[in-house]
Amino acid sequence: MEKICFVVCQYGKEVNGGGELHCKMLAERLTPYFDVDILTSKIINYKTFEAYYTHAIEIMNGTRILRFDCEPYNPASHKKWLTKAKWPRKIRRNLFRLGLLRAIANIFPVWNCGIKQEQALLRTDGFYSPDMLAYLRGNHDDYKTIIFISYPFPHTLLGSLIAPEKSILIPTAHDEGDLFRSIQTHVFTGVRHIAFNTEEERSLTQNIFGKHLAPSSIVAVGVETEVDTPFSSDKEMREKFNLPNNYIHYFGRIVKSKLGNLIPWFIDYKRKYPSDLKLVLTGKLFQPKIDHPDIVYTGFVSMEEKIFLIKNARLVVNPSKNESLSLLQLEAMKLGKTVLVNGKSEVMKGHCMRSGFAADYYLSKQDFQQKVHQYAFDDELLENNNIKAKNYVDTFYNWDTIIAKLKAVIDTI
Repeated sequence: MEKICFVVCQYGKEVNGGGELHCKMLAERLTPYFDVDILTSKIINYKTFEAYYTHAIEIMNGTRILRFDCEPYNPASHKKWLTKAKWPRKIRRNLFRLGLLRAIANIFPVWNCGIKQEQALLRTDGFYSPDMLAYLRGNHDDYKTIIFISYPFPHTLLGSLIAPEKSILIPTAHDEGDLFRSIQTHVFTGVRHIAFNTEEERSLTQNIFGKHLAPSSIVAVGVETEVDTPFSSDKEMREKFNLPNNYIHYFGRIVKSKLGNLIPWFIDYKRKYPSDLKLVLTGKLFQPKIDHPDIVYTGFVSMEEKIFLIKNARLVVNPSKNESLSLLQLEAMKLGKTVLVNGKSEVMKGHCMRSGFAADYYLSKQDFQQKVHQYAFDDELLENNNIKAKNYVDTFYNWDTIIAKLKAVIDTI
């Protein structure tokens, strides 16, 4: 079989980020058609960037994982280059906000303003791996295609320029500063194909990179909520996590950039509307724990445990404003759950509208609190959403369709 490879900053059973899980699901489902390698780092903690894995090669679920060392992380040096590299990004983002960037990009598709500073910044990133880039330069001819996951990281920005004619970018893009760097113009106009998650994501990048955006399609990812192992008993699960009877649920990285105002807004909600409702947070902790009787932390859990926690929640919430797909939202909807999402994310708001509001969004603190109160205590409303939510995911995010679309893109290279 022909060989392909995915390039992603983190990968493994212990990793629960959306982009990394996205990569894992695609890679494993392509193993019947290709020999699949994964190029990744030995890191899990993206705050300290300390190596977690010690082995360089691992075989997992039909894929071969090649793990590379990264350069030692120096926060002071990274901060210095963040400052030096910010001005081209700010210029481009301001042009975007004024509605001018698309027209300018149609005429000047590739920018080099400040690109040396941006390259220096990437070399101070905790995921910067000269060994991985050297491997790509020496071995790219062995692969039919190279698939890069997530746009802001060194492996994508530097790696995709090594063999752009065979590079597929899955950008998982959203409206934030990194998307406006000059070096991104080389990537988004230079790769062979861009596989977007949603039409909202593609529209965003068209308004940034203009008509010279690389050929693209909507591929996305399927949603899986099946597990091979039988569920533990309800009593055992509840005792293990000290699980309340009535809760709303967030799962993913426990970090400010993902949670936003979820914790303080929920605590304030409980002051206004006293009840037994609690907030359960599932995932790795990357910020100080808030000690409060209405907040429950489960830590990192298995897929079996995650599905149990979702199924038994009254409501699932995704407060992140930066999403290119939101597996959190789609997995919960697949399980028939109503999901309350941050309306500042056009992607998640799109899921709400296309599903006939089987999911819903909030736009302010007051809106969030009113909708939590509405959904958490209205059984009939939640039941009405159940079938609509499942049907939406089954129609648009089934694996047969997704893999056929991605395989068709790979076969053109």
